[in-house]
Amino acid sequence: MSTIPPNISAEHEISRENIYQSKVQNLLHKHKGLLVAAYYGHSSQSSSSSSPPSASFPQNDDSSSSSSSSSLIKKQYASERAIIDRIIANERNAFLGGLAITALAFASLRYGPRTLLTKLNPDKARQIKEAEALADKTKSSLVRWVQKSATFMFESSFGIFVGYKIGYTKLSAQTNEVTYGEISKLPLCAGRSRVCEQACSDVASLVHNEIPTAFWNVVQDEIDAGGRGEASRLKDLERWQAIRNFADNCVKRQRYEESYRKQYGLSKDAIVDIPAGGVPR
Repeated sequence: MSTIPPNISAEHEISRENIYQSKVQNLLHKHKGLLVAAYYGHSSQSSSSSSPPSASFPQNDDSSSSSSSSSLIKKQYASERAIIDRIIANERNAFLGGLAITALAFASLRYGPRTLLTKLNPDKARQIKEAEALADKTKSSLVRWVQKSATFMFESSFGIFVGYKIGYTKLSAQTNEVTYGEISKLPLCAGRSRVCEQACSDVASLVHNEIPTAFWNVVQDEIDAGGRGEASRLKDLERWQAIRNFADNCVKRQRYEESYRKQYGLSKDAIVDIPAGGVPR
């Protein structure tokens, strides 16, 4: 029986990374907006679970029990929401950083040269200003509008390009590891988790059934070798690591819930509100 050399097997799996990425994209598309839905989910559930009091009849105890139930649900998902809070904060900071760099690049291109020229050569700056004033008088308003609009569009496009490439992309890359780490820890959170309830089975199936073990061996080899970014043979090592960790943590959560049900004599489909501290690691 012939065996495939490890290096050939590894290269084969690396060449199939795009195929595995498409599987991940399909899964993400299926659960599109899940983080946001989980973040705001208990609020909508709270509002939908309570009905407005009637003006014609006295209010009974249903409203108080509904309010109590809503508070309990909110408490059960509090740990998950705290993690999602941190994820959103990371992405927001990267976005705001990109906007700040965009504004800085635009201002530097639009006002920087003239400000610098004014300081270094005031006479030349005055001549340019006079030439522009003369052009405004001699050329038609349409021509000047087109010229100014074209200049503004160029400066804006340059600012957006710099803001995205240097600002958001770089800052986002720096926060990716933190964000991926937070997402992968969601299945370990205390209480309940909407993300896990809806996505865990699909992610675990993808990692443990659809993507072969040989590929995950490559991922682990790259991690052990310290390959990050361009040094890695994989396009997005951090994402693969987060996906695998998320799936493994889903399995840990499932086993913990099963053990908890047995310990307290609960039915197999009983909801488990994991105690403070979360799933043991």
